[in-house]
Amino acid sequence: MRITWMRSLKILVWPALGAVALVVAVSAPRAADVVPVGGGHAGTMRSPGSIADHPSGPSQNPQVTQLDVQIKAMRDEYHGQLDPLQAQVKALHDKYDPQIKGLEDQRWTLVEQGKSPDVQQLDTQEKTDLASLSDHEKADVQAVRDRYAAQRKELQQKYSDQIKALQGHH
Repeated sequence: MRITWMRSLKILVWPALGAVALVVAVSAPRAADVVPVGGGHAGTMRSPGSIADHPSGPSQNPQVTQLDVQIKAMRDEYHGQLDPLQAQVKALHDKYDPQIKGLEDQRWTLVEQGKSPDVQQLDTQEKTDLASLSDHEKADVQAVRDRYAAQRKELQQKYSDQIKALQGHH
């Protein structure tokens, strides 16, 4: 599986000069930080160590212990290869982003100087209105995230209580 992933990474990275494919890898959560639930669909990540993973404390099953060791080793190997690539991407961003920003600023200034005062005023009003809309959008999105986080917490507590009740009967 690792070989396939690396082959895919090379195919994606080299034609795109590393930016697109590595940005995706950089922004993805570390495998050690989350565990997929229900096949790993979007929005179904949870922290390892939930009550469902360890219903009666650390597992007594040697196969589970062996799998834990294999998972940790694979994650360590994965990050051993990924972390240097992330450092390269960061170095490229640090090198080129300020230069690109300077050129973009020069371009913007020249374009703005060529506009009439009426168009400049409309541009300013548009920027203000878009900023206000963006603030409202952020607040709405955060409210939805908070609502789902509360529902997730309630469900986890519900099932945790049910598991504890079942363990009390045995």
